[in-house]
Amino acid sequence: MAEALSDLPTQHPRDVVRALVGALPYVQRWAGQIVVVKVGGAMMGSAAQLDVVCQDLVMLRAVGVKVVLVHGGGPAVSDMGRRLGLETTFVDGLRVTDDETMRVAQLVQIGGISRDLIGGISRSGGRGVGLAGHDGGGWLRGQIRRHVSRATGEVVDLGRVGDIVRVDTELLLAQVAAGFIPVIAPVAVDDDFRPLNVNADTVASKVAGALGAPRLLFMSDVEGIRGPAGFVSEVDAATLHEWIVSGIVSGGMVPKVEACLEALTAGVPRVSIMDGRVEHAALLELLTDAGAGTLVVP
Repeated sequence: MAEALSDLPTQHPRDVVRALVGALPYVQRWAGQIVVVKVGGAMMGSAAQLDVVCQDLVMLRAVGVKVVLVHGGGPAVSDMGRRLGLETTFVDGLRVTDDETMRVAQLVQIGGISRDLIGGISRSGGRGVGLAGHDGGGWLRGQIRRHVSRATGEVVDLGRVGDIVRVDTELLLAQVAAGFIPVIAPVAVDDDFRPLNVNADTVASKVAGALGAPRLLFMSDVEGIRGPAGFVSEVDAATLHEWIVSGIVSGGMVPKVEACLEALTAGVPRVSIMDGRVEHAALLELLTDAGAGTLVVP
């Protein structure tokens, strides 16, 4: 331990103590509370970036915050699909998922990304455990999505894309109570236990609502939400809905913003879309007044 500490940048002990004392009110606020963190697939390309995120989550867990992690994996799934000769098609930010693509999504997200994040958590001294819809008798249940195109108003067949219909929190709460950080891949199962590709933002929203979490953090590779005049640090639900209808919020940001609105409706009082490229963004958001993105309020 002494050798590891000797590698840290030199700081005056009083500065370290002041920082710790300054964080005390925030630690007291969040200790014992459940915080759901969603890490976007676009962040998966940087191992160093993910290690910092894992450090933050282990730090939060060490001071008593009950962290639940949900991850995406879109770019990695697309990359693997291209290598295997599969065509990638998106409709309103959602991946059209045939049976072959569903297999690739499971391979990449459950067998790859989840393992990488659990490894990062372990390197930081924490304990992570991977979960997907099949586990625990099907704790994350879904059904095939009936999607209506925003562009044409017609029903579009998205294949094995699903909507979450039930979240069984018993397995999650048991893992959290045992001191683990659950690492959730965005794969649900239907009533026949066949896999469904589910938008990770939606999974995070549903899980946060089911757990009664007071905070939900979306970490991505964007600064936050952009309104008519650019980036906004805070926005309410009614305004966000107007921005979706008017097209100010568009493309891949739409499912993320809709997930924010759904979480608020489910009773999550504060949701943040954060710039995960900012070092220690999760700690800045929860343990300081600085913040690191857009705060969405009811």
